[in-house]
Amino acid sequence: MRRNVTTAVTVVALLAGSGCGRDEQQSQAAHGTRLPTAAATTASPTQSPAPALSPGPILSSGSTRPPAPTPAWSPPPCPDDLSRLFGTCGGTFLTDSCDAAYRSSEGGYLLDAFIENKNDVNEKRLQDCPQFLPTWRKAKTGISDGNWEVGKEVKPGTYQTTGEMVKSCYWERSGPNGHIIANNFITATKKVRVTIRSTDEIFTARGCGNWIPVG
Repeated sequence: MRRNVTTAVTVVALLAGSGCGRDEQQSQAAHGTRLPTAAATTASPTQSPAPALSPGPILSSGSTRPPAPTPAWSPPPCPDDLSRLFGTCGGTFLTDSCDAAYRSSEGGYLLDAFIENKNDVNEKRLQDCPQFLPTWRKAKTGISDGNWEVGKEVKPGTYQTTGEMVKSCYWERSGPNGHIIANNFITATKKVRVTIRSTDEIFTARGCGNWIPVG
């Protein structure tokens, strides 16, 4: 009889508890509230890093790479040492102006060679060896020893000798009828400078070497 009473008490308690829980849920539903629930979490997939790019040249929009510089022209080698020794290697300014300019440049007398051979220089051929063009442009207005008519063969201006040393140099500026306006004889000096006037008629130079305008 005692065992039955205990079992009955237990059943009543369970029913009471179940009713309380149901009453609480109904009360929350009536007031618009819900019990918090655990949020489901999912792990985000990991992404592998993008491969690093090696830095390259940055060009502005529409720009292009500069062209490679053109190598300086050079003639073929001399066939033997004997021809090089006697100066017969390569062509002359008349036969090959580039070849002759290159040989003269190697010898250190390109400017003088241009002045003394300017009537034989092929200017069109020099376009193939442009490293010699600046010297050629300077040499085109130069003069050598001789008698030069002012205004036709030589322009008025100040001229200077091209050599490193001048010895036994005579120059003369003369007017009509051979009248000497100014002259000088230089025994030895490094440079000689003379101003030719537009009123001069003839400029004469002997033993002075070559001259170029300097002003």
